[in-house]
Amino acid sequence: MRIRRLPRATKGLVASVAVSALLALPLTALAAGPAAATGVSHPFPSHTTYKVGVMPSASPASRDAAVEKQYDSWKAGYLVHGCASNEYYVSTKGDGDATNNGPVSEGQGYGMNIVPLMAGYDANAQTEFNGLWQLVKDHEDQYGLMQWQLDGKTCKYYSGGTPDGATDGDLDIGYGLILADKQWGGYTADATAWLAAFYAHDVAPDGHLKCEDDGPTTDTRPSDHMLDHLRAFAAYDPAHDWNKVVTRTEAVINEFTAAHSATGGLLSDFVVGANTTSPSPAPANYQENQPDNIVGYNSIRVPWHLGTDALLYGGATALATAKKESACLKGESGGNPQKVYPHTKLDCTPYSTTDTAEEAGDAVGPAAMAAGDQAWTDTLWNYLATNPFGDGYFGETIKTLVYLVMAGDYWSPTGAAAPADDFSISAAPATGTVPAGQSATVTIGTAVTAGSAQSVALSATGLPSGATAAFSPASVTAGGSATLTVSTSATTPAGSYPVTVTGTAASGSHTAGWTLTVTGTTGGGCTPAQLLGNAGFEGSSASPWTQASTLGFQPITTATSAEPAHGGTHLAWFDGNGSADTDSIAQTVTVPAGCTATLGYWLHVDTTENTSTAKPDTFKLQVLNSAGTVLATPATFSNLDHATGYVQKTADLSAYAGQTVTLKFTGTETDANGGTTDFVVDDTALNVQ
Repeated sequence: MRIRRLPRATKGLVASVAVSALLALPLTALAAGPAAATGVSHPFPSHTTYKVGVMPSASPASRDAAVEKQYDSWKAGYLVHGCASNEYYVSTKGDGDATNNGPVSEGQGYGMNIVPLMAGYDANAQTEFNGLWQLVKDHEDQYGLMQWQLDGKTCKYYSGGTPDGATDGDLDIGYGLILADKQWGGYTADATAWLAAFYAHDVAPDGHLKCEDDGPTTDTRPSDHMLDHLRAFAAYDPAHDWNKVVTRTEAVINEFTAAHSATGGLLSDFVVGANTTSPSPAPANYQENQPDNIVGYNSIRVPWHLGTDALLYGGATALATAKKESACLKGESGGNPQKVYPHTKLDCTPYSTTDTAEEAGDAVGPAAMAAGDQAWTDTLWNYLATNPFGDGYFGETIKTLVYLVMAGDYWSPTGAAAPADDFSISAAPATGTVPAGQSATVTIGTAVTAGSAQSVALSATGLPSGATAAFSPASVTAGGSATLTVSTSATTPAGSYPVTVTGTAASGSHTAGWTLTVTGTTGGGCTPAQLLGNAGFEGSSASPWTQASTLGFQPITTATSAEPAHGGTHLAWFDGNGSADTDSIAQTVTVPAGCTATLGYWLHVDTTENTSTAKPDTFKLQVLNSAGTVLATPATFSNLDHATGYVQKTADLSAYAGQTVTLKFTGTETDANGGTTDFVVDDTALNVQ
């Protein structure tokens, strides 16, 4: 069994063994790797400008000083000169992850990341890095990767079975070699050889990351999903298809969270079925002596890793998931980092409140920054200066790396600051009907799909004769929306016309289709029209919809990768919070006399309720009069109506012609069965003719 982390109750039983004085060798004894360089390419502090999010409110100088203080403390406590005269290792002192406070590959990788980033402040950084790398080379397994667990006095492998490697440590070691090569030069051959071995033995055929080099190709560990590392590998090592690894890693994150943590974006310590489109939590006792089917001492690192990728590269999957995780863990803790618990269920509630650890709160910092939550970011930054639970190696080492990220002193070793800017464009609803001589409107939505937001100019082609198009505004910043108004003339011929809306930006152009139907006035005196305002829930305001939520989460919101919009960038999202909740939206309309009226909308239902009969979670459409009395309930759905995508629904409202009524959607979650259900509505339309 691979015990990567011990629960806190066990940690307290591990005796702290002092590092032998025999290992306290003079720094001058080291002579490993390339000769010390006369200078560094990226001296600390680097002050990187991140692609998204916010920085702590503290000044850059005070942030740098905090990093230096933490580094000095970490180095004095955990950077050990031994076992050989030309070796260094990161001690697991205080956590008992290896006998005699020895190293594990995870910690060795951490050290090989920290030390190059502190070059320029630490005059001995390259000497120390060479010693860390030398120990790795002296303790390779059968595949040329690091033996994952060594004794602190002899540095011999002591874990059971044939010596093998762990993916997290080997990832960080490879990244550290690239950092060193960009910092000092001279490590190219070592870095490319290491990445080749890693790709051959830690990457599954479909591109997902295995848990260890001799392990199965069906599982993965989300704490290994260091997307910023993988992007650097792709830029540095074109001999291997690292982009496939990035793509599959992002897919596993999206597939898992959509099915198992749609609201919180959390990932369990271990995941099985990673080679399928339905990855799921591993059994509770899959590899370690803690529940492996929820967040534990492995996956507490996920907000740090995904937040870092979002900050440095603007990765869409990482950003969307980090935002959810930040909000989830802020909610769990009530905004107190000490109450971010190491063992958290995928519904954002604690599994145990008796086990605590500083690293659980520390690791949320980069996710909070990426999410743009300034107050939460500042709280987490201030928390880094404390160690309320007296944590050792694991907490203090993660803290050091999180400090570097939050201070802005974490830089890309490949110079690829972000993927190329790109965007998408959509029209909602997808069709519009207008009698000749009148106007129709449609919401044009845009979204950032890669890199940073850019200005998008809008235009339309394919209009019928006598029709003109006007956008308000004429251009938007990607992520924003505009209203397209098409005005027809009395001579515009009746018919259906495919209109192409084009968005043009510096990165190129994208198009969206919209069908305009031009009619004449019907014999019954009804002018065909679509009556609902803000039918696609776009724009900065929900108006004319009114909203209510017993938990305070207003339904009309921005779409996410877990809950994408049917069209545009916004939707109405009811429930899905894992707690009893009632959410509703409503709009009052007047249905003209002499008209037939049809309400259409797109509904997506997903659920974690494990039942084929019970209906603890429900969703309904109601029609109310001006006094608020329910006149009818045309449709009712429940958790049993879950589906993989949107399903179009319609309701005949012709009976209310000549009346002013209120249309109301209501989602109710009872939390009676322990699961949760998301009801999502988009692209509504009340068409009369």
